[in-house]
Amino acid sequence: MTNSSEENKVKEKAVLDFSNLPETGFSEDTTQQVRTYFSEIIKNVDEFVREFHAIPDTLLYNESYMEQFVLNNIGLNNESLGELAPELAPYFGTGLYIWQNPKQFSKYMIWLLKNAQNCSSYLEIGSRWGGTFIVTCEVLRRVNPNFKYAIAADLIEATPFIERYASIATEAGLEIIYFEGSSTSDEFIRMVTEYKPNITLIDGDHRISGALKDHMLVRKFSKIIVHHDVCSDTCPESTLLWNSLKQLESEMNHTEFIDQYPSLKGNYFGIGVLFRE
Repeated sequence: MTNSSEENKVKEKAVLDFSNLPETGFSEDTTQQVRTYFSEIIKNVDEFVREFHAIPDTLLYNESYMEQFVLNNIGLNNESLGELAPELAPYFGTGLYIWQNPKQFSKYMIWLLKNAQNCSSYLEIGSRWGGTFIVTCEVLRRVNPNFKYAIAADLIEATPFIERYASIATEAGLEIIYFEGSSTSDEFIRMVTEYKPNITLIDGDHRISGALKDHMLVRKFSKIIVHHDVCSDTCPESTLLWNSLKQLESEMNHTEFIDQYPSLKGNYFGIGVLFRE
């Protein structure tokens, strides 16, 4: 027989309807529901860190293996499911809840492993639940023992995933900073200008004006600037911005990860990388 406390936990989880969550502007009730939900699965963070570092070097750069690792060991978000292939349904709402296309993200992880060995700092604008942030930090930490700090920023408060990861990272000598607020605020601009992160992922404001402001903020000091949703029918402005930046940032090289699933009609997500040799 299920006791009353277990029944309450089930009810609390069921209340969190991911299909209706706004990207920003959570009410107090929603904020508490989010905290309750992710607090109950906080072990997913520890499991990912352990499993990622257990991958042998011989498989770490294998595209097929890493794509399956994203599904089995990282897990997918369950928001905007129309952007994810239906055959991935068993992985929706699992693991670290990353909002990514596994084909794209696994190749991006491998690219970082090969090209970001000298990067000691990371900034992610638009961290949501924290899954992509956690994975990226662990990728960078694996290839660079001198990886020293990372900043996550979003309009919502830090989730239990990010808080738990901050504890794990601190024990490993990695400083985690969370900024709750707008990337256009004076406070954020001062902080980023002071820290000068080597790598920046821009996944916050998807309007051209917002994403371009984020890009201009970091372009003088970030060796690698990553834009998300660069091949997406649902994000036409960030897609247009990326296509423009590839031409305008003539002193930087670029690569992109835009593989799509044939079962979907249209293009979604997409990761674009601008980098200096």
